[in-house]
Amino acid sequence: MGLIITVSGVLMGLIRTSVHSVPSNRLARASLGRFLFYDNRLSYNQTKSCVSCHDPKLAFTDGYRRSVGADGYAVRHNAPSLLNAVYRSSLTWKDSTVNSLYKQLHFPFFNEQPKELGWTLHETQILKRLASVPVYSKLFRLSFPSAKKWFTTEQIKTAIVAFEEQLVAYGSAYDGYIRGSKNALSSEAAKGLLVFNSAKTKCSKCHQPERPFQSVPSRFVDGIKVPSLRNIWLTGPYMHDGRLDNLEDVIGHYESKYSFQLNQSEKQQLLAFLKALTDTSYLSRTVLLNPFQY
Repeated sequence: MGLIITVSGVLMGLIRTSVHSVPSNRLARASLGRFLFYDNRLSYNQTKSCVSCHDPKLAFTDGYRRSVGADGYAVRHNAPSLLNAVYRSSLTWKDSTVNSLYKQLHFPFFNEQPKELGWTLHETQILKRLASVPVYSKLFRLSFPSAKKWFTTEQIKTAIVAFEEQLVAYGSAYDGYIRGSKNALSSEAAKGLLVFNSAKTKCSKCHQPERPFQSVPSRFVDGIKVPSLRNIWLTGPYMHDGRLDNLEDVIGHYESKYSFQLNQSEKQQLLAFLKALTDTSYLSRTVLLNPFQY
């Protein structure tokens, strides 16, 4: 009953908003995608959902070294943040051809060895399960009003992408600074930015400046994608395999790899700058949070 009340409220919101010329099917797709993103019925054995690996409280990562699929086995890589993913030109750690959110969804759906959501051999079963939920019937019809058939894999992916496209966070202290507010960064963080850009560390050689709402071609070093540093304070453990527990360990790793040494003040300044890349304002937007709770 709670689910029906919640979705009824969503539907009424879509109707009211469409009056103000926002395409109602676009809103409906994002709303449908939100429900699917948080729904364990999306996995073959109803144990996992997208949020299992992408928790909003952890900047849409999961806090594990490597994420765990529906069968309880670790997948190959650490879960990257979905925040601002719509502006990424590559969306996996090793395959630069996975360049859209829609294309990326194939992997959690159909990966084997290990499974993630386990759609291989269970696709029809999962689609029928979702089709049996009355509120989903309403949302699918609103989302795809001209469709001749509902509850297709393509529609599910399209809806989840519409939700993921809303996961944007460009309100950090650093963002205020690059918009021209000189006081947005603390003095410690401002010094850390200098350390970050210095010839000693060369951090900015790989981690190039990331402007809000602009796509920058992803870079790969030693076959691994250079990740965004936004909200990095929240996304540990670190590296593509999650082998480093904290940012101090990450700094130590690169000191060793590239033969430089930071003193304690420089390390604290660099950490202050990395913390200034944090924006959790999205947590106040209930349309991005679990619809079964909000």
